[in-house]
Amino acid sequence: MTSSGTPPTAGDDGFPDGLEARVGVLERQFAALFSAYRTRLRQQATDVDPALQPSGFRTLQELVDRGPVGAGELAESLGFDKSVLSRQLRQLESLGLVSRGQDPADRRAVVISPTDDAVARMERIRTGARDEFRTNLAEWPTRDLDELARLLANLWPR
Repeated sequence: MTSSGTPPTAGDDGFPDGLEARVGVLERQFAALFSAYRTRLRQQATDVDPALQPSGFRTLQELVDRGPVGAGELAESLGFDKSVLSRQLRQLESLGLVSRGQDPADRRAVVISPTDDAVARMERIRTGARDEFRTNLAEWPTRDLDELARLLANLWPR
């Protein structure tokens, strides 16, 4: 039933009001968005260092956001297998972007930290990305931005 109490009408696809067609359009739009995101992620990784892969960039991004953290906790937050994370950390360390040290709370434990250079590079990249995002959204009405944020927040249950 609709809010008016009448049964929904089926579109050509058999779903109320052409739902299947609308879902298809949304799937294509999300695919395009995710493709653009992957392209941007590759470019941002290259901007940090030409040898850096996107998964290494994500690792570095997480470290910059969180600060010093243990490898197990970092792997869990990224959804990476520990062996994948270990490879990423070796590369980041060889590029001078992270360092390992003792956990002050437990001297037996090791924490990984971004270097000052890594933090500066990430801030430069994020500033550029935010500026581009602002430019792309500058002419959108505030109500549309608010509605987009609301819709995205409601898209998947948390």
